[in-house]
Amino acid sequence: MSLINQESWPGPMWATMRLLAFKSHPVSFDEARALLSPPTLGVGVEDMFETAVMTLESLGLVTRLETGKLARSGPVADLDGQDYDAFIAVLRQVVIDPRRNTDLGISNSQAGPRDLCRALCWFLSEDPLGRPLNWEAAEQAQINALNEDAGPAIINNTRWPRFVEWATALGFGTTALPIHGTAAQIVPDCTRAVRQTVRDLWKPNETVPAVEFLSRLREALPVIPGGALSMDVGIRSPGEGVAGFAVSFAILRGMDEGWLTLRRDADARFSLSLHDHDAPASPHLYSTVTIHKDHDDD
Repeated sequence: MSLINQESWPGPMWATMRLLAFKSHPVSFDEARALLSPPTLGVGVEDMFETAVMTLESLGLVTRLETGKLARSGPVADLDGQDYDAFIAVLRQVVIDPRRNTDLGISNSQAGPRDLCRALCWFLSEDPLGRPLNWEAAEQAQINALNEDAGPAIINNTRWPRFVEWATALGFGTTALPIHGTAAQIVPDCTRAVRQTVRDLWKPNETVPAVEFLSRLREALPVIPGGALSMDVGIRSPGEGVAGFAVSFAILRGMDEGWLTLRRDADARFSLSLHDHDAPASPHLYSTVTIHKDHDDD
């Protein structure tokens, strides 16, 4: 099942996971459907529930037992259903897992999360400080952005609102205020995804070489520029020690918000280069990154 080519939404998936966690035992499909999409909610809601279940099954997060009941599986099996960020962290990792996105750049296959991952790779190569993207701007920006065999990242305006929903939910984008009635505008701000990933990879007060910091981010988030999936679809890497637009923006926000400190040592052999939108010819250079406690954990 593809993600933005179908009516698949993260919200109903979260509701399904919360129900299964609350029940703490397998639940029959009909019982779950009755609780999550009762007839009083109107036409179409039942389809959203069924699609959510099928999507969760395809991602290995729900199993339909021989009895016909639904059970949590894989990395969500132990989640308590109260922590939305924990669920999103799992959902993000299974969606962008390279093992689910084979041949991403040499085929236009829509199976699994490939359609969403191609779109994320293109989207995260854009500048967060440029104009917010609506469908018309996105359609133009995608021209020749990916390998010819991969095809356009998002092929029509029907899929655009679904992409906006997914990118925002997974922490790779921030919706912008509509201007003159224009809906579904989004900025490639991956700060939330980077912040959660930093929290998972390192402990508070840990200091790491800045280039290593970037390398591990790219490994954990392969859809960002320089990551494996991004390069697979033809997005050129900014360089081993160059963060690029979107990741630079996220790291600089981390410094401003206090969950990262970056330093530059005069005798450092390698430096991480962060893009400065106001002075693009003079990037910020740093040699170490220190991780601080995320205030969201307080």
